[in-house]
Amino acid sequence: MLTIEQINAQYGKLPPQAVEVEEAVLGALMLERDAYVTVADIIDTSSFYKEEHQKIFEAIKYLSANEKPVDLLMVTQQLKDREQLDKVGGPGYITQLTRRVASAAHIEFHSRIIAQKYIQRELIRVSSEIQSKAYDDTIDVDDLLDFSKTEIIGVNNLIVNSCKPTRTIIKEESIELEKDAVRYKEGISPGIPTGLIHLNYVTGGWRKTDLIILAARPSVGKSSLSFFFDRVASKNDFWVNHYSFEMSNGKIHRINLSAETGISRSNLRDGNLNDEDWIKINNANSRLYNSKVLWNDNSKLNVNHIMANTVRNVNSGKCDFLVVDYLQLIKPTDKRMVREQQIAEISRALKEIAMTCDIPVLALSQLNRDVEKRADKEPTMGDLRESGAIEQDADMIMFMWDKDNPKLKIEKNRNGSVGYIDFWTNKERTIFKDKNNQPF
Repeated sequence: MLTIEQINAQYGKLPPQAVEVEEAVLGALMLERDAYVTVADIIDTSSFYKEEHQKIFEAIKYLSANEKPVDLLMVTQQLKDREQLDKVGGPGYITQLTRRVASAAHIEFHSRIIAQKYIQRELIRVSSEIQSKAYDDTIDVDDLLDFSKTEIIGVNNLIVNSCKPTRTIIKEESIELEKDAVRYKEGISPGIPTGLIHLNYVTGGWRKTDLIILAARPSVGKSSLSFFFDRVASKNDFWVNHYSFEMSNGKIHRINLSAETGISRSNLRDGNLNDEDWIKINNANSRLYNSKVLWNDNSKLNVNHIMANTVRNVNSGKCDFLVVDYLQLIKPTDKRMVREQQIAEISRALKEIAMTCDIPVLALSQLNRDVEKRADKEPTMGDLRESGAIEQDADMIMFMWDKDNPKLKIEKNRNGSVGYIDFWTNKERTIFKDKNNQPF
């Protein structure tokens, strides 16, 4: 049987791997006592690409199975007892692993990446063996088919069983509920703050794994509202990844400068500025210089690009909140699909990003033109443009309308109530505030 190294040497390619992620998982396993239970059904020794990492994980697995503490000292001693400590890089390398992560907060997500890379390597190995045997005329075709089926089934069995027992969910959610209770007593939104008291009251802030849709007709102010959400999240120490398929990064910055300085959009657009304005601009730029918002105005991206970028930024600790402006402008992965299927694919992919990366995703959306024909022009979920899949995938749907006196309504909310959000806005300066400080 060919090894993955032999196969990739033959084709001159490196096998799929995530060595840094492997290091992060091993470090996290030695930092928190019960972390192994979280990954036990996701990865095993063979899942690791580096042989040294396999040996370290095997030591951790042994300690956990024998109900012994899993920490830096115990793992080091276990490897020493197995005469493998020097083979993995010595005590210094083990210590280095624990310094790569602060906690085991993302260990499940990282473990799934390791599992995925392992499955990819196994598929490469199996397909190469099938190809090699297919060229051998001495092998009976029925035997070849049996071999192929058996090997593919074997790889399929490696796919993670993501089912969790109730006790695990109780344990995980009890911890999260305690954190939310502490934040609530301190007057802090459990999720990422929205910046509007009424909206925070109804939503609890932007919550992990949620897909939030903000829909409106053009020129109502949905993009401006999303910039406001960006600034609030960033000022509360959360990293935001903002994808704009409609405006350049430079234009967005001028809009944000308007909000920070009080200078009108039109004056910033045209460069109609006096000396006092320049002082305000320089001060605002100083405040925004270390903003935790990452901007991307590449209009050619599809959802796969967004997913890859998001995973990378989550891994590096630079994505707590994803904003996409707007959904219908994302490039389809398959241009041959009918438009409704394309939008359904994009909508579902954004929900998968929220679930997989454990972050809230805010996606702006266009509405059908028919809403303009109604007397009150108040939109409903049936007005979401081009696909009913958006309504299905979203955890929350908000509508914004009336560009002269913008209104905001939550039409769907899986985890809370629905209703109108009272707020005041100055569109020329991109300012949004509560009309009063009382919740519903």
